[in-house]
Amino acid sequence: MVFSSQIFLFIFLPLCLLGAYLVRPDFRKYFLILASLAFFTWTSKEALVIFVVFVLINYSFGLLLGKTRSKDTLVKKISIWLVVLTNVAFLLAFKYLPFMTSSLSGVTGVELPKIDLPVLLGVSFFVFSAISYQYDIYYNKIAPQKNLADFVLYMSFFPKLLQGPITRAGDFATQLAATKLDLDKLSRGVYRFTVGLAKKVIIADQLGAMVDLIFANPANANGVSIAWLGAFGYAMQIFFDFSGYTDMAIGLGQMLGFDLPENFNFPYLALNISDFWRRWHITLSSWFRDYVFYPLEFKRRKQKVFRTESNTLIVFFLTGFWHGAGWQFIAWGLWHGLFSSLEAFLRAKKVKAKAPAAVRYLVTMLIVLIGWVLFRSPDLGYGLKYLGVMFGLVKPLETGLTLGWYLNAKVAFILMLAVLACIPWKQWLPKYFEKMSGSRLNDPLRLIVFLILLGFSIMMVMSSTYSSFIYFKF
Repeated sequence: MVFSSQIFLFIFLPLCLLGAYLVRPDFRKYFLILASLAFFTWTSKEALVIFVVFVLINYSFGLLLGKTRSKDTLVKKISIWLVVLTNVAFLLAFKYLPFMTSSLSGVTGVELPKIDLPVLLGVSFFVFSAISYQYDIYYNKIAPQKNLADFVLYMSFFPKLLQGPITRAGDFATQLAATKLDLDKLSRGVYRFTVGLAKKVIIADQLGAMVDLIFANPANANGVSIAWLGAFGYAMQIFFDFSGYTDMAIGLGQMLGFDLPENFNFPYLALNISDFWRRWHITLSSWFRDYVFYPLEFKRRKQKVFRTESNTLIVFFLTGFWHGAGWQFIAWGLWHGLFSSLEAFLRAKKVKAKAPAAVRYLVTMLIVLIGWVLFRSPDLGYGLKYLGVMFGLVKPLETGLTLGWYLNAKVAFILMLAVLACIPWKQWLPKYFEKMSGSRLNDPLRLIVFLILLGFSIMMVMSSTYSSFIYFKF
């Protein structure tokens, strides 16, 4: 079920909110569990059974790790490795098995049998939630959750289930113990959800139609200007699609009494790649930092040469692989890892950037844009050829397609709107936004903005079929 679909907006969401506010507080978490499982069931009943089994196994694993905390180091290490490898094997099986078998067949020349497993939407997200929970028990950051209902709700809470933000178990448990519903959070949540919906249906989906047309052509069928338009359009589309989902998820959480973590902080204002990843998909970046990068740094602490740089490359290789089963995603991850490692090397040498901020910004955005071409491409070969056209290294075919065929007045307006929405106006012009500093919809200016966004968004939802969020497939 998609947050921007009619069935979610007009049936599921009203019923869920009505139930959450009417049910007795001591039964509310059970109602939210039922609502979350019903939400997940929309993907498939078979997927729900697998998900429930996965959750119960990790609940048992948590209790197991809790019992080994007082044991010797070897027992603890064996236990955590068993738990983590089981979760990783689950992720590999349900997300990467076709990619691994096809790659192995290509290398060996032996046709391997195809195994069709059910599609589990959001598998990368809920597996990472489970792994972080287990690691936090191992590192004595939290106690194992003995209340089964609390753990099931942590794993299945539908606002974050399929696309994040990736939430830590300790933070969620603290909120669950003190959660309460009030009009202030409800109004803030409704406003935040509406902003996210507008990002999705007014900007991302409209740009997506243009981007899909460009990337549906052979890589060398687009002229140079069309190729650049497709790359820039996709950069805007994926940001407003994903950040729109995050706004909707955070808004839903607030409506139900929870504060989910932020996931974006104006990433297209970054002055280097490291800064970009402090602003983009923040919960994933912090997950890899805490559970992969820091342990690698500690384990290899005696290595003095290129330790941080190589660990950074490993993290970005895994980041790319996490996003999708394809060489284009791995190349995208390594592309970002290359520049992040270079920046780590220069920081270690205490080399300060001498280029003006404008130059550093343009270089960073160029690197990001090249990466998005690889990310959007159906395969690595397509992406490399597309980039060749962009930079004049591959001669495009004479197709007769012109820039104006894609860049009509509507697309140009939405691109302009997208660029303006990437600017933190509230931070840059605080005195002009003082009237919107309140958190509730009884602020007149905020109410006007809310009604405009809601009206246009509902019009878009009603006038077209819904488009799935890009990160659903991850």
